[in-house]
Amino acid sequence: MNIKKILVFSVIALSFVACKNIPTMPEVKNLPTIISFYAIPSTIDKGQSTTLYWSTSNATTVSIDQGIGFVSTSGDWSVSPTTTTTYTLTAGNKDGTVNKSTAVTVKEVAVLVLDGEPVKRMTSYGCPQFTGYVKNTGPVTAYNAMIQFRAYSDVNRTTIIDTASGFPADLGDIGSGQRAYFEATFFKLNSWDQIKSWDYQITWLNKNMPPGMQRGITVGWGR
Repeated sequence: MNIKKILVFSVIALSFVACKNIPTMPEVKNLPTIISFYAIPSTIDKGQSTTLYWSTSNATTVSIDQGIGFVSTSGDWSVSPTTTTTYTLTAGNKDGTVNKSTAVTVKEVAVLVLDGEPVKRMTSYGCPQFTGYVKNTGPVTAYNAMIQFRAYSDVNRTTIIDTASGFPADLGDIGSGQRAYFEATFFKLNSWDQIKSWDYQITWLNKNMPPGMQRGITVGWGR
């Protein structure tokens, strides 16, 4: 075999070896993207609700743990955790899944409620008055509590004719599980016959909480 043939065979052999060693291109995966996942507000009082918001792209399935399950690819969901909770959103498609988490901090707070139906009476100076008790059903001590009543001239509660305020425990502490007495007087009225319906709300502060976290839950005007 002459030198030319040897060179040709050598080049072919080297080319074959080189081709065998060329790395194959990795498979390109097009994973979904979680654009955003957050809660507003991210800190709530125990007993309150917050809303989870999320947005994804290139996802065929989206789910959130903590019992929520499958959801739309973008949207919102109201939650009411009773303890500080981390929520994890999982977005998936044929190429795989991605995750993102967000936390909701739940503050332990006092919870003041009207303890039983308030008693209607007339004061010695001739004004309608509510007396009764509020109770702290939460684990934190409350203070500076106030209960307000609104009196209406109609059963549909469209016209307020007077308001009355009571201060349980004289604005002092109301510990967990404790009851506190109040009196609330309608000074502009002189008869219970003038009051066709009423509602109330309770406000307070939470003791031994950092500044900005002392505010209590306001029980909305209700009956």
